[in-house]
Amino acid sequence: MTKIRSSDASNMDDRRGQAGGGSSGGGFSIPGMGGGGLPIPGGMKAGGGLLGIIVLLAAILLPQLMGGSDSTQGAIAPASNQTTGEACSSELERVVCGVTNDVQAYWTKALPTYLGTKYQMTKTRLFNQPYPTGCGKASPETGPFYCPADFLVYIDLGFMQQIEKQFVGATSDLAEQYILAHEYGHHVQNLLGTNAKVQQASRKNPSKANKYSIALELQADCYAGAWVGDANRRDLLDSPSEIDEAIAAAEGVGDDRIQQATQGRINPESWTHGSADQRRTWFLKGFDTLDPSKCDTFTGLL
Repeated sequence: MTKIRSSDASNMDDRRGQAGGGSSGGGFSIPGMGGGGLPIPGGMKAGGGLLGIIVLLAAILLPQLMGGSDSTQGAIAPASNQTTGEACSSELERVVCGVTNDVQAYWTKALPTYLGTKYQMTKTRLFNQPYPTGCGKASPETGPFYCPADFLVYIDLGFMQQIEKQFVGATSDLAEQYILAHEYGHHVQNLLGTNAKVQQASRKNPSKANKYSIALELQADCYAGAWVGDANRRDLLDSPSEIDEAIAAAEGVGDDRIQQATQGRINPESWTHGSADQRRTWFLKGFDTLDPSKCDTFTGLL
């Protein structure tokens, strides 16, 4: 458990109960992943334990090279103000609202200080029915994601509730906070133009697309680590064990761990996120240095 809670819904865009009419750009898809949607992996319903939560987290934190164009850097597309008192009323909602507010307050100071760019506030959009996004039509099974085309983080809280119900004993706070911090790391990449550069490089040299994707994901892990380190410095973590859990989560979503657990073999050529050791290393790089400018995972690539 952490102390990061909030009832302030000003950075939430609550679309729950609204079914989006029509889809922009067809079904939700992520290049290189084959079909849309991120259902909970099969066979994990009973006795999932730590392995279950690790596999589920891996499904959530997929590559963010979806749907955006090279022109995504710039002004944020406005999200209509659908905030309501209910958006941050339950315990789970207060966790999501708290991270949304705190991580953006962090980047408002850190981005100009360390990376020389002004941070642009955005929103976390709650949805629970199929909904059109700038990256295609998302469904509740899609899981949390960031869409660089419309500068929004999307999350279905029902997905998080499944984590709590199916993986008893898992630290749900950790999963939720790590996921949101990672997704807002992708928002920072969008503001810096990193997403556009990666897309350009991937089109120019498709054989290195997976390497670019890994660098993008590891940098988002490092950015998340920098925020967690800052939260720890501000005494927002209840105990040192939470840091160990965050490190374990970063390791657990390594491609090698996921492939071994789901396929029984490891194929580095198909990695899109990086190994457990890489993810741990870059998370700790951000956590230990508290300096997002140290999160350069693209050396020699771009």
